[in-house]
Amino acid sequence: MTDADTIIGNIRADGHRLTRIRVFMIRTLFEAQRPLAPSEILTRLAGFDIRADRTTVYRELRFLMEQNIVGHIKLGDHRNYYEILTEHHHHLVCKGCKNVKAVVLDNHLEDEERKIYKKEKFKVISHSLEFYGLCDSCLRKRA
Repeated sequence: MTDADTIIGNIRADGHRLTRIRVFMIRTLFEAQRPLAPSEILTRLAGFDIRADRTTVYRELRFLMEQNIVGHIKLGDHRNYYEILTEHHHHLVCKGCKNVKAVVLDNHLEDEERKIYKKEKFKVISHSLEFYGLCDSCLRKRA
């Protein structure tokens, strides 16, 4: 996995500007270890006394997506969430505390994609899979 400093260095090496907001957003998304909504990013910016509005955050997210640094997903609430692109993974979403955790699955889905292509003549380019349930902590609270 690449670290935030490497990502920032690559942006600089590619000749792009590194504003304070852009650097902070990269570090925030990298350190969050879970997808963040734009409103959460704005709150974190404000917590570090960095002034930005929604438009700026969305513009920076668009830039980071165009650079293949950040990806977005929709979770159960149908809102967009953003995260640093790392190895392909899926998400465990707790319906109790709303915590989101990345989970890497072995290659069974790749086997399924090959079966889909063979049977349906449909080439899967990408997929999204989230698991919804209760984390251990929420399960213990219910017991």
